[in-house]
Amino acid sequence: MKKLLNVLSLVLFCISLSQAQKIGHVNSVRFIDSLPEAKVLAQQLGQYEKSLSDQAEKMLEKFQTNVQKYQTDVQSGNLTPTQQKQIETDLQTEQAALQNYQQSARESLEKKRNELTKPLLEKIQQAVNLAGKELGYLMIFDSSVGLVIYPEAEDLTQEVLKRLK
Repeated sequence: MKKLLNVLSLVLFCISLSQAQKIGHVNSVRFIDSLPEAKVLAQQLGQYEKSLSDQAEKMLEKFQTNVQKYQTDVQSGNLTPTQQKQIETDLQTEQAALQNYQQSARESLEKKRNELTKPLLEKIQQAVNLAGKELGYLMIFDSSVGLVIYPEAEDLTQEVLKRLK
């Protein structure tokens, strides 16, 4: 009898635990789209990207001008073979510098994007954590990253948006 009572108590305890576990989901893209900070961030990132792009464009124009001048000089016979080799070496160096700058600019832009979005993402995470804690959710999934099925889950996006404002 005592054994049966213990088993029954354990079963009831497990049932109560399983019913108390709430699962929710949010769409984090909606948070980013709704925050004024995101618009400012996008503007800053756009300006930074334009400055990098403008510099790359200047370098490319200079390189193209040098290539055209070299081709004109070769066709007109104004260069000695030694001069040709030196200019070709210089052009290869300039081309490598342009490629290195483009790679560096991509990395710099990605670093700047991460640097600017980190505080925004932390703010969103804090709001999700707060909503989950206040509303008693065990798990909250982000449906914007491909979560297709969320059985028995509730959309907490509006609750989190309230906490972000």
